[in-house]
Amino acid sequence: MQRIEAIRHMAQVVTRDDLLTTSIGQTWDDWWNHKPADNTFFTGILGSVTTTALGLAVSLPHRRIIAIESDGSVLLNTGVMCTLGKERPPNLTVVVMDNGIYENIGGPPTHTSFNADLAKMAEGAGCLNCVTAREADEFDRQFRRMLDDGQMGYLVAKIEPFAKHKWEWKDRKATDGVEDKYRFLRYVEKLEGVVIHPGAVQN
Repeated sequence: MQRIEAIRHMAQVVTRDDLLTTSIGQTWDDWWNHKPADNTFFTGILGSVTTTALGLAVSLPHRRIIAIESDGSVLLNTGVMCTLGKERPPNLTVVVMDNGIYENIGGPPTHTSFNADLAKMAEGAGCLNCVTAREADEFDRQFRRMLDDGQMGYLVAKIEPFAKHKWEWKDRKATDGVEDKYRFLRYVEKLEGVVIHPGAVQN
């Protein structure tokens, strides 16, 4: 399964009422080209994707929250699995795009290329619905189920290393961490009808 296949399946069922976080690298270019909306926060920091999504899920229990992770990001913050296993937010689905390499820096292997099994690690930490999908159809079925089953889900998508599809520069997401943060924040404010950050006081 290629990552873009999994992204296409996700894009068919994710709506603008859902909130997402995503990892760096080509994942966010794939997602941006299939679902270009401000309801996705592009965190820009490995290890922060699931933690940010967890905060959203706990704060907004009525809303579906999805984390689009990578194996490299997960391995830089495995401790969050224990927090997920304790909290088990029923509105959170974590999707890990696991290609077994750090593709963004040329392809050195991650530990999932050897013996590490992220779904088993999450299950051992107390997470619910921990599944590994290796085929696109299986991924689609599991993702749709987890999104609407009223329980947390941890879905590891075993994808092929080195994506065959490469986005041209004009199609890549122009990313600035500060800009992305405020665009996402304003989106959440509008969606929820609340003020999170009032901005600077005007004299």
